[in-house]
Parts: sequence; C-alpha cells; structure tokens
Amino acid sequence: MSTKTSFESPLCNIKVLEVAQGVAGPHCGRLMAAMGAEVIKVELPSLGDWSRSIGPFLKEDNTSETSALFLYNNTNKQSITIDWRTHKGKKLLAEMVEEADIIITDWDVETRERHSLPKRIFGNPDHNAIHLSITPFGLTGPYARYKSTPIIQLALGGYLYLTGEENREPLMLPGYQPDYLAGLNGHNAVQIALWDREKTGQGSFLDMSIIETLVTLHQFTFEMYTYEGYVRKRHGNLWQKESSMANYGITTIPCSDGHICFGVATEDQWERLCLMLDREDLLSNPAFETRNDRRNQATYLDKVITDWVGNKTRHEVLLETSDIWGLPTSPVLSLDEIMDDTQFKSRDFFNNVEHPIAGNAIHPSFPFVSKYITPKLAPAPTLGQHNHLYKRLRAQND
Repeated sequence: MSTKTSFESPLCNIKVLEVAQGVAGPHCGRLMAAMGAEVIKVELPSLGDWSRSIGPFLKEDNTSETSALFLYNNTNKQSITIDWRTHKGKKLLAEMVEEADIIITDWDVETRERHSLPKRIFGNPDHNAIHLSITPFGLTGPYARYKSTPIIQLALGGYLYLTGEENREPLMLPGYQPDYLAGLNGHNAVQIALWDREKTGQGSFLDMSIIETLVTLHQFTFEMYTYEGYVRKRHGNLWQKESSMANYGITTIPCSDGHICFGVATEDQWERLCLMLDREDLLSNPAFETRNDRRNQATYLDKVITDWVGNKTRHEVLLETSDIWGLPTSPVLSLDEIMDDTQFKSRDFFNNVEHPIAGNAIHPSFPFVSKYITPKLAPAPTLGQHNHLYKRLRAQND
C-alpha cells in the first residue's frame, strides 16, 4: 500500500473575483491563484485588462494575448468578460459577487462615483466576503481623486528624493515596483482577513493605498530622523556617509567585466575586509578607528578596494570575498545573467510555461521552497476564455 500523502493547496476552497487591471490588483490575485484559489478575472469586453496592450510582446502578430506584463501577473486565472459599466453588467457582476469569498477592485473615487459603485460593492450587506480595494491613495484623503503612475508614487512616497547622486536629479526605479509591493501587501492583508473571518464569521473591507505601502519601507530612515535628527539625502552608493548608524563599506566598485557591490556593515566585517586587502595597518591607524572616521575616508577606501580588485572579474572577486572571507558582496547582474545564475538554477526558480498563443515563456516561480506546498504555475487566460463556463455570461453574449 502506498504511504504517499497528498496535500491540498492552502486556498483550494477560496473563490476570488478580480475586477482589477494592471499590476497591483492582478499581482495580488496571482499570488492567491498560485496558492490554489479559484481566481476569476473580470475584464471589459473587446480590450480587456489595459496591461494586455503594454509591451514587450512575445508575438507581434497578436499583441493583445502576448503581453509579457499581462502573462506574468495573470497566471492560473480564469478570464470572463462583463461590461460592469452598464446596468445589465452590474447585475451580472453583483450575482457573481454573492458567490465570492474575496473581491479585488481598483476603482478609485472618481470611477466609483461615475459608475455608481458603492463602497461595499453590490448585494447583500450581510455577505461575509472580503473586499480588497487597491488604489494609488486609498478612498479617503485630499489625494483620493488624483491620478497616479509609478513615478508619481515614488516621488510622493519619498523615494526619488533618495535615489541618485547628490546635487543631481533623482533617479527613477524601473517598472511597476510600487504596484508589485501593494499587490504583495494586499495578499497579506487578505490572509489576515481570512483568518479573522474564520473566528468571527464576518467579512472585511480593506482600503489599501499604494503610496502608504511605499512609506512603510522608510522605517530605517524614520528611525535615523527620530533618534539623530538626520534627514537622509541622495548620496549615490555612499548613502551611509552622513549617519552615525552606518559603517563604511556599502559601495560599488568597477571590475574588468562590470561592477561588484560590497555590503560591509559590521565591525567584524570591516576587520576581515582589511585583512583581505592586506591592509592590517588600517586597523591600527587612528584615522580609521571609528565609523565616523571611516565614513570621512570613504573616497580613499573606495580607491584601496578598486586597486585590490584590479583586473579581476566579478566572479573572481565574488569567490574570494564571499567564499574565503565571508563578506557580503554581489556582482551587478543583467537580467539574462540572473536567469542563468547558478543560485536560481539550483532552486528551480525559473519555470517554463506554455501559453496557447504566446508559446513557451520562462516565468519566475515563488521565493520559498516547501515540502508540503507547491505553488501552481499555469498560463494566463486569453480574453473571455472562460465565458462558456457561466450560463449568465453566455446569455449576455448571445
């Protein structure tokens, strides 16, 4: 007799209705779908989620079904089309809401008012569903009606103030980083709400603000301001040079084939760095005794490390610094180098997913390994692919 035990996915009995587009809401839905939830993505007819129109595209002859952005954030989902802007569409959506455990929306205040969408969405007020609303600024406050994009979020959230060289313009982070963070935090909030519902039997309305998820990451900066009166500014790779809470060693050094980052942050790491550089004299030199001293000598110390690196490659430096001396270092990798890196390969982090139109594409998996939980990774749906599963939608489209 077989002793093999099968394990259900953590969210296998949860139904999610995702009425959200782009990145934040769909990324949240992606995480829940990977954990076994049935995620039904509601798209507007004809064009669908706006991220379908954002490149790069895997197939130029069918861009609406091969957007890399859409394919990534919508794995494992069903796609149905409902025009919830019409009276008939609202009625259809309301019926589906009544059957859902979780509803994800991204309707801002203006959209809700224009289309008469109440805060608790539709239907029975006693319905114990969990409703997650993800918008740039939340549904309250003076910015609630403002429009936003990632650069606006990063500017208002304080990140452009911190990135780049001193006395130069701020630098933008690429992609949709604020939205991905909000999707991740939205997923966490839903898990807490599910746990609370198990105890109380009550649903929740979760009003999530993308900009607030960004500001929570400033904890270390806020602590420096609170305890030192220090306002962190742009200092490129030497951000630590004005704070007594940081040591010298968080810097980036050129190699023969690119750059390598050092993350030396503690006294024992500083000592090992000096030994590796064959500069024990720095340990007994009063000019480098304290953290403040070493920060003031950052330019000189960068030159010492640069001279030591010489013509070494990034990999040669990594092996010596990490394998031999136990120092936190990393080469600056391009995206193709990341996908070919031995660390990711050893943990099977990247997986092939076959899409009926886009073809084969490599997708990142999930950042944990478990004996009992295996996240699902199935292709994203085509627009309206699952309409045939719902009689109400078939009637709508007749």
